[in-house]
Amino acid sequence: MSADDQAHARHDLGLCSSLAAESVGPPGRRFFRLRAIAEHGAALIWIEKEELSELAHTVKRILRTPVRPSFLPTPLNQSDSFVDFDFKVTSIALGHDAASDCYMLLAQISEEEEDAIALWVKSDTLDRMADQAFDVHDSGRSRCPLCGAATAVDQRHVCPRDN
Repeated sequence: MSADDQAHARHDLGLCSSLAAESVGPPGRRFFRLRAIAEHGAALIWIEKEELSELAHTVKRILRTPVRPSFLPTPLNQSDSFVDFDFKVTSIALGHDAASDCYMLLAQISEEEEDAIALWVKSDTLDRMADQAFDVHDSGRSRCPLCGAATAVDQRHVCPRDN
């Protein structure tokens, strides 16, 4: 992403010191979000479960790193009321700035082009978030004892090892 892409963001929170994937609520009725703490503020970015999964897969493909269990850390002692931005995104984009070797996460808040928040993330922070996202995405579901895959709440799991 270039400086031109950054110009489309109404708010640039700067470099993230922390970017975490989280879920709120019981299995089957969970909501998913990214919690960002950056140089110029903090944000809760609410996204759909599928968007979280796709973002994690995209990050892993771009960084070319394997998925590792994140061993979800204990939540930070920060209340949701201490964030500068709390919104549900309409779209999310990921780009890379070669000059700074940082990735930019552009979270679109509404259909208006400039109504977005830009977050800058180092590759190790982004990689850690992707690992967490996989764990968060699959948490709350039972696991197959043979292959370890998460099973859907309302569907029977067909295990390849049981064939």
